[in-house]
Amino acid sequence: MKRIFFLITIGLLLFNLTFGQSGHYKRLDSLFNALSKEKIFNGNVLIADKGKIIFEKSYGLANEKTGQKINSQTIFELASVSKQFTAMGIVLLEKQGKLNYDDKISNYIPELDFYGNISIRNLLNHTGGLPDYIAFFEKKWDKTKIATNHDIVNVFAKYRPEVIFQPGEKYQYSDTG
Repeated sequence: MKRIFFLITIGLLLFNLTFGQSGHYKRLDSLFNALSKEKIFNGNVLIADKGKIIFEKSYGLANEKTGQKINSQTIFELASVSKQFTAMGIVLLEKQGKLNYDDKISNYIPELDFYGNISIRNLLNHTGGLPDYIAFFEKKWDKTKIATNHDIVNVFAKYRPEVIFQPGEKYQYSDTG
């Protein structure tokens, strides 16, 4: 986590100091090349301004065994990195009146209606009691495939794993939420 924060901070600092004025991306490319060679960074960098891509490059390997390089089509398992973006999207939808924090998840994912009283609020603050899909998938999923949200919903709908506590009863971090 410290490395990610460090990279974002360095990247933003370099962007503001170098690219905000000159429009040249050589220093950013040089930074990510050096970090990639040291095996500190592995991924894609994309900078856009008003929808126009102004810098895009891939660094590192998608598969160390085969030497396959990362490219713009490489699929990454984002895991919890996406939670804050999803939460912000939910906040915006709530402000626009398109949903309510206390809406039941079954309003939006009817396949999970058997979870009854779990609300959007419960998912946002990790008080829903949903079992962790990662542990559950150890037994029920082909590990050679990356599970999508759709896959997770379908597997949960099929096997109906029980909640580990009642919604709102306590806090427990949830990958599933």
